[in-house]
Amino acid sequence: MRILVTRPPGAWPGLAARFPESRVAITMAPTTIQVEPQDPVPGDEAIARLDSYDWLVVTSGQGVRALVLKLAARDRTRLPARMRVAAVGSATARALEGMGAHVELTASDQRAEGLASEMRDRLRPASRVVLVRPEGPAGLLAASLRAAGAHVDEAPLYRTVAAPNAHALARAVLSGAYDAVVFTAPSALQLWLEAAGPDRAALAEALARMARVAIGPTTAAHLQAHGLSADAVAAAPTEEAVGDAIARVLARATW
Repeated sequence: MRILVTRPPGAWPGLAARFPESRVAITMAPTTIQVEPQDPVPGDEAIARLDSYDWLVVTSGQGVRALVLKLAARDRTRLPARMRVAAVGSATARALEGMGAHVELTASDQRAEGLASEMRDRLRPASRVVLVRPEGPAGLLAASLRAAGAHVDEAPLYRTVAAPNAHALARAVLSGAYDAVVFTAPSALQLWLEAAGPDRAALAEALARMARVAIGPTTAAHLQAHGLSADAVAAAPTEEAVGDAIARVLARATW
């Protein structure tokens, strides 16, 4: 089985080694990349006020990387000592710990909805929260925290766009280069379809014939909304859990 994983090369070094080369060939290639936001002002202003917040909430590992760069630009390497930290997902929590942060809360339901639910009981009236997220429409997490009484400033520190090779990957799928694809974010599908241009409908049809793995329930729901139900959903957004999901697909495969 030839599997395309929509992550950068080297991101999950143990994944290919987990499966016998005679049975599985894994290609790591992202369909999206992260770039600077079109409007950097809201994020820059939030980081300038970092010491005024009670909570930092981060929704992705890319958000952690963008935060580290913003702090470095201000000659900072650490978060304020009194700041409480929450993460959407264990991988994001590990990235935060890698920059020296103590992560107080990682939701057991590793989605924005799960984190919002578990944070509600920890928020004091008028708690000040800075939410690091990608640029784009506001999501459920900020609205849920505000509904719980928090004052939330959103810090869009990066923007997700189609990777330069997204159209070439679409053509590779159309040529039959892969038997399965692992989607590691909703945007990995959405922006890929948009980048395919006139090949969009053909790409969707080709993906429908392939085995599909989702990194988590949010990505699986996005696939379902496009008529592409996931054949396996990782139990957590980690290399090991994604490998387990691939193994489940392999166990049912007839290739």
